[in-house]
Amino acid sequence: MKMGVLRRMAAFAAVVLSVLASTLALGGSAYAATPLGKTNWVVSVAGFSTTADNNYLRLGYIVFDPASNAVQHNFWTWSQTAFPVPVNSGDVYYCGQQHDNANPRNNCPIKTAPGFTGDPNGHFTGTYAYNAASGQVSITWTSSTINGSTTTVNLGETWAVSELRPGLGRMELTGDTYSITGGIGYGSNASLAQTSKAPMSTVRATSHGYQLEGQAENGRQITNWTRGHSGALTVGPTWNICDDGSCLGYVQTGSGCDPSSCCPKDGNYDACVKKITDTGDRRFYYLTGDLGGRRNSYEFWCECLSYDQCYIGNSHVRPLLQVIDDSGAFQGWVGAEVSPDRSGTRTPAGEYYSAFALVS
Repeated sequence: MKMGVLRRMAAFAAVVLSVLASTLALGGSAYAATPLGKTNWVVSVAGFSTTADNNYLRLGYIVFDPASNAVQHNFWTWSQTAFPVPVNSGDVYYCGQQHDNANPRNNCPIKTAPGFTGDPNGHFTGTYAYNAASGQVSITWTSSTINGSTTTVNLGETWAVSELRPGLGRMELTGDTYSITGGIGYGSNASLAQTSKAPMSTVRATSHGYQLEGQAENGRQITNWTRGHSGALTVGPTWNICDDGSCLGYVQTGSGCDPSSCCPKDGNYDACVKKITDTGDRRFYYLTGDLGGRRNSYEFWCECLSYDQCYIGNSHVRPLLQVIDDSGAFQGWVGAEVSPDRSGTRTPAGEYYSAFALVS
């Protein structure tokens, strides 16, 4: 009898020690085998160059499967060499209560990056390993499908994982085995479907202080924004909502629009500069929610580029994916800037690309 009891006690102790060892191996964490216990992530990834005009971007969703350590990445991708000219999003800004300095230009189509109005054109699959003790997740992509063409790949990425606040995880790229230069992502267990997306009325009513972070390229120079950088997008109750509720708009005065971008270098230059000042140096912002999934998109441009009509030239175009925490609350966006030179005489070195997050 005593020997049987001792054997059962020894077996029980072995199980306890095994569980403790597993917990210690995970750094004492109670998280599941997904990063911070979060399954669904929105991410933006940059591949920027300082020696050639061949930048590229990925913006999309990463989903971790703890049952198999498999990971999937559905994304939109844009290559500078393909000259990704923005397109109409399908949404038009219109606010019937139009007043000077209260609304951007009325009846203007809101542009977005090409392809963003449809399903993601990229798909990666692979495996991952999450180390809670070091706060890192390593991903190896083994299959790549771009525009319907599938190839076998071996692309490694390492991300530092941290908890921004309860219910919301953050990932930042720290290393890779190929050509990406930066990446930022946010994750939770909220669905990635349309049902989790905040409508424009909620976005407008949410007075967050969004913090910009990420990486940008212009003029073959890479700029890194660390979290805490003041963002240009400060959506809130001061923005106007479109009559149909699909979009928001805002006019920024004293915006610092560069006269060299608006004014011809001729005898009318001084008069042009004066007009910018006299009209309030205004910049127009548009934000559309009229896209599926977690998608939003915003566009902005200086009034001095077009005083009399909607501007169809070099506006800044930024597709976005909403960041939603575990409770379903809207917290900001992960996004990309896709702004090629559409002036007619293309200057690739002057184009703007970025991978960023604006999260409270």
